[in-house]
Amino acid sequence: MKFNRLNIIAFVAFVFLCACASSKRKSADYYELNKTVIHETIKLYDQLYQQQPFSAGFTDKSFKYYLLEVTTDTLRYIYNTDNNDEKFYEVIKNFQYDTAKLRELGDRMLDIKCLWLSKASFYVNEKRETVTFLSFKSKSTDRPFVENKYYILIFLPYPMDNPKINERVRKGSLIKINDLVYFAITSKFR
Repeated sequence: MKFNRLNIIAFVAFVFLCACASSKRKSADYYELNKTVIHETIKLYDQLYQQQPFSAGFTDKSFKYYLLEVTTDTLRYIYNTDNNDEKFYEVIKNFQYDTAKLRELGDRMLDIKCLWLSKASFYVNEKRETVTFLSFKSKSTDRPFVENKYYILIFLPYPMDNPKINERVRKGSLIKINDLVYFAITSKFR
């Protein structure tokens, strides 16, 4: 078969469209498959978050090393078990997190291969809104010549009709799964 410029462009467009379609389906399928565990994980995270705001995740592909980012009024502390287990556990003790719930949170994140769990805030009509998000990595990123892709599931506290959100959905950078759950594909996991 002889390849010309038009055939190559058509092939690249086809691969890109297939990748976009499979990404949309993969994230929606991932959410549907893990919906119960995801919502239980977020509920547990919210309980612990009430004590002291934090983000949590893993620093490696094997999900062996935990990362905890604790946010206070003035500082953000980042601790992980890869560098210093002792300091990591000291932080948990200082902020009086429930260690059983924290362990359960880590186990649930591991079950669903969640790399990062956090909250983000933004303003809508001069009102501060906070959403919870989690990220997981595409399995295909371990192949050569494939860029890192992370799938971010975003959980709204209630349905929001906002021009900025609607614009991102229209452009395809934010994809709606349902009224409270969206996903995005990014090159960073947080």
